[in-house]
Amino acid sequence: MDRKDTQRIARAVAARTVRRLARDVGTGVDARAAELESCLRTVVTQVLDAGRPARPDHLLTLCRDLRMTRGSFDALGHHLLTTLLPHRVGPDALIRVGALLTDVRGRLAPEEVSSPNGGPPRRDRPAANSAARRYRRERLPEHLPSTPGWECTACGTDWPCPTKQSQLLAEFGGASAGLAVYLGSCLVAAVQDLPTMPLSRARNRFLGWLPRNRF
Repeated sequence: MDRKDTQRIARAVAARTVRRLARDVGTGVDARAAELESCLRTVVTQVLDAGRPARPDHLLTLCRDLRMTRGSFDALGHHLLTTLLPHRVGPDALIRVGALLTDVRGRLAPEEVSSPNGGPPRRDRPAANSAARRYRRERLPEHLPSTPGWECTACGTDWPCPTKQSQLLAEFGGASAGLAVYLGSCLVAAVQDLPTMPLSRARNRFLGWLPRNRF
């Protein structure tokens, strides 16, 4: 890919991702939007330049400074991948993005859940109000995954719910390789969050619903 094209795509993707993320997770992102946009622009440039390894350290440090949990980082990853896809950067670049996001996510703090007995917060267990705690706006983002339980924020069923499946097919232009890569990165993250879920069930949940005649 031409260097100018790489920089143009990186600028556009970073700016749109930050705008969408700020709309979802609130003022913490707004306060450092320019810094986060610059960081994502660098990461996307490195990903699109196959000869340069993408370095997640700055992104990880910034996300920790913003006190992002894995839940709010999932929103960032969702917006980054769906914003990058229309630029047709190819499956290899999407795989590199997914690997980088998985790396950073695994080093972020899990969700903290308030103890019903007034004790210290617990981690890595879902709660009914986890989505409301993650997002500060009155209207929740539609049909995003609420980790670590991977329920849908809108309907409370296993994510991706039927509504989100339809939305993803529309967003990704059908059962494309890009959609399979995106869902594969979600599968990896979900298996880490839900270690007791059988791998066969996880594959069916995240990938088994995809129409196969397009691959």
